[in-house]
Amino acid sequence: MISLRNSIRVLLLVAPAALFAQSQAGEWPNYHRDLAGTRYSPLDQITRDNVAKLSIAWTWKSDTTDLEIKNENTPLMVGGVLYFTSGNHRAVIAADAATGAEKWRWRWDDTPARFARAPRKGAGRGVAYWTDGRDARIFVVLPSFQLAAIDAKTGKAVESFGKNGLVDLKANIGVPMSLDSADIGSSSPPLVFENVVVIGPAHQEGTRPSSFKNVPGRVLAFDAKTGALKWRFNTIPAKGEFGAETWLDGSADFTGNTGVWAPMSLDTKRGYLYMPVEDATGDYYGGHRPGDNLFSSSLVCVDVRTGKRIWHYQLVHHDIWDRDPPTAPILADITVDGRRIEAVAQITKQSFVYVFDRVTGKPVWPIVERAVPQTDVPGERTSPTQPYPTKPPPFDVQGVSINDLIDFTPALRVKAVEAVKSVRLSELFSPPSLLNAPDGTSGTLMAPGSVGGANWEHGSFDPETGTLYVGSFTSPANFGLSRDSLRSDMRYVGGGGRVPSVDRLPIIKPPYNRITAIDLNKGEQLWMVPGGDTPDDIKNNPSLAGIDIGRTGSRGRPAVMATKTLLFATEGWARKPYCTCSTKRLVRSSPTSRYQDLSAVHR
Repeated sequence: MISLRNSIRVLLLVAPAALFAQSQAGEWPNYHRDLAGTRYSPLDQITRDNVAKLSIAWTWKSDTTDLEIKNENTPLMVGGVLYFTSGNHRAVIAADAATGAEKWRWRWDDTPARFARAPRKGAGRGVAYWTDGRDARIFVVLPSFQLAAIDAKTGKAVESFGKNGLVDLKANIGVPMSLDSADIGSSSPPLVFENVVVIGPAHQEGTRPSSFKNVPGRVLAFDAKTGALKWRFNTIPAKGEFGAETWLDGSADFTGNTGVWAPMSLDTKRGYLYMPVEDATGDYYGGHRPGDNLFSSSLVCVDVRTGKRIWHYQLVHHDIWDRDPPTAPILADITVDGRRIEAVAQITKQSFVYVFDRVTGKPVWPIVERAVPQTDVPGERTSPTQPYPTKPPPFDVQGVSINDLIDFTPALRVKAVEAVKSVRLSELFSPPSLLNAPDGTSGTLMAPGSVGGANWEHGSFDPETGTLYVGSFTSPANFGLSRDSLRSDMRYVGGGGRVPSVDRLPIIKPPYNRITAIDLNKGEQLWMVPGGDTPDDIKNNPSLAGIDIGRTGSRGRPAVMATKTLLFATEGWARKPYCTCSTKRLVRSSPTSRYQDLSAVHR
């Protein structure tokens, strides 16, 4: 995985040559290695005993492409070749996995007007690989929301696909829009199965949409050989479709978003596609779209060949917290109370893991609807209940209370209590509040914030032990609303709320991020460790002079990947981006080293 800012590099870490013996098992042909989304490698050559001997074999730098602001790639590796994206225009690179030498690069220069208004510029998260045993293609969704097919061997556009190798996805959404300026794009790679290429849309990031009207993020599927449209799934149901009654006051006709910006997963045995659908316009105010709003913030299972809905589960009703599912669902075969279950686990921003029977959609453990606090924001109508899984327990802080505030010293606790008097404290589903509320408060202090909890970095599932590993970020946000008629026609928009701090210290107790191991057979946590060292600016803070606060974890979200022997993890993108490689991510984890030893749990 690549997740560095400003200066992007791909680094390959190698041990002695004998470690390359299992070349087939070492391939990484899909974004999460497999379509099940496990992000697990069965390789066992790298162990606690030799991991320190890894060294950099080669480096590839992105300064040979155009501007690189953010790169969230996981390169694919097939047949000894790496495939990844780079640059603001999302160029595709093929490189020799052993040497780093470029084999080819492909880049599409879109019309200036269309590229300028693209909502998801940048390298994105990578590409998809397809082969029928004879031809091999790389598929990438460009920032301009066009699907490109590239010959994996030559790096040339596949002229027989679409029009000269491109399919205009905007023209296939099924609603009128400007091809230049419509707010729809994509940041994740397509999912490819058999001869079907599935694309999940993404929209402009931000808390202040310009309008309560937007383009719907419908999911599209195309023929991998010809580029012909195979099916389209309406994530906001049209009139007469299932779920249309959950959009009141005609709001389904104008509301947008509800894309699938996270990657998707697939049950290859059944051809069941699992789509994590995002929330609707806007992230923090839903007064223009009353109702539960299916399929917003839902896990939806469809037949990948036809697009027909099999089952769904809404994780957040009438989402006004930006708590759309941020990761690909993970397919996990588990044993619960002696019964074998083919499950699907959805990691969420709210720090829950929702676990279902992936065939029927029935929760593996009960999910209960609990009454939640209601809004006092004019025009808003919040859902009276929200779904809470009974198992597994949450993997990070939920809500903010006085007990969650820092207490390194009595003086710091007093300052923290005083600082939060300006905001409302919260439960998990306390609604956003006004920045100039009648009670004198300025927003609602919430954990997790809109970025999680968990986010796009995903988790990793070890199928041999039934263990799910999740990285999370304990980062509160101020869910505050205000009017902004100069920038938006919405009654209220989010953003602008201040998160209190004390003496330049985070107001919430550490750890600031976490790596959690969850036994999915039992629905129980096995362990939790801080995901990294204590940041220097906290360790050296004058208010903590002479105080040992222990290991806090960095102030960023860890990304994890398990092998048969080790758990590899990043320390978090916000602080120290460490080394990466084609099929593994070796960075900082565990309390004492850069990895967590898993060899003892495999027998």
